[in-house]
Amino acid sequence: MNDPLIIEARPSSARERLRQRIRGRRFMLSGVLALVEVVGFLIWRPSAVLLATLAVVVLALSVMGATRVRPGLLRDLLWIVAIAQAIVVVIPLVVGLSLVAGLIVAIVLIVGLVLIAARWRV
Repeated sequence: MNDPLIIEARPSSARERLRQRIRGRRFMLSGVLALVEVVGFLIWRPSAVLLATLAVVVLALSVMGATRVRPGLLRDLLWIVAIAQAIVVVIPLVVGLSLVAGLIVAIVLIVGLVLIAARWRV
């Protein structure tokens, strides 16, 4: 049995072409937006707690909006904002956890070396 031939038609309106272009670059645009936010944070140095709280609120609102809006350009833009805010919220957590994990490993190694040195009287 042969598979049917599927031809995807190019969108007819400019709005649909823009939507297709944005949808295809959703993660890149989210990354660029998150990068702009991080650079802005580094330049202006606002309160980290306030900015983290704002990022979580914007993330929640954009996800709620994206799940309630019909498919279209607005929904795609809300998902881009949501992904960017998730990046801004998750990366500091991951870096913080990796620093804590690194410190724990370093402490365990130092304690191990001290115990070995005490045992061998080095």
